[in-house]
Amino acid sequence: MKKIIKKIPDYYLIFCIYALIGWIYEVFWMWFVVPPYHFTNRGVLFGPFLPIYGFGLLILLFMLDKFMKKKHKINNNIYLVISSLTVVTFIYTTIIEYTTPKIYHVGEYLSKYGIGLLIINILVLILLNLILKNTKSKKIKNIDLTIILVFLLIWIITTSIEYVSHFMTDKLFNTMLWDYSKDFLNINKRVNWDASRNFAIGGTFLLYVVQPQIDKLLKKLSQNKKITIALIIGIPMAIDLIINVLMKYL
Repeated sequence: MKKIIKKIPDYYLIFCIYALIGWIYEVFWMWFVVPPYHFTNRGVLFGPFLPIYGFGLLILLFMLDKFMKKKHKINNNIYLVISSLTVVTFIYTTIIEYTTPKIYHVGEYLSKYGIGLLIINILVLILLNLILKNTKSKKIKNIDLTIILVFLLIWIITTSIEYVSHFMTDKLFNTMLWDYSKDFLNINKRVNWDASRNFAIGGTFLLYVVQPQIDKLLKKLSQNKKITIALIIGIPMAIDLIINVLMKYL
């Protein structure tokens, strides 16, 4: 229990870092990718923070930390099947997105291209099975699939978080921060293929590349410095949140 309490400043600073990264990402996306290409302060706060990203990365860290530290090798049939289905589905669906007229609903996609996706996945699994049976190379059989499995889990987790967050902000603040009704493979306007794919790619990059650097930085700071920085950031953020809530309901 004491260890958890001691880690609270670390968790809060990690939350703030990713909330800021998320805000930068969203502003960049709206400014340079989405018409009419102008600056938009994303989120429900006045400050440069998107709490959903902070909470999202903390959830990923808590859920996937132990999983990432283990090796999930190709010679395990379960890991091989899941990884193959993930990679093939990702490539196949991305090709469909950019080579066919827009498909807005998941049901329409499955009715038109579901059989093709199923056939390709089966062929890939057969091919991989033949390769493994006819090779004696330990290097091939010991290939670590962990990063692919982490990618899939991040996709599932972040998509769920985005859906729930959209639902909650819609109900609590009567605000639709995003509307995916005209986007490829959306579900109830709340999540879509592009956003989920970007979150999976970005989340994998953050966990494997950015987070180790943040951990090194936090280790260099004393506990008192962490608490001080957390308070300096946390108090204005709390005031910001209170003001927003009051403005919505008063």
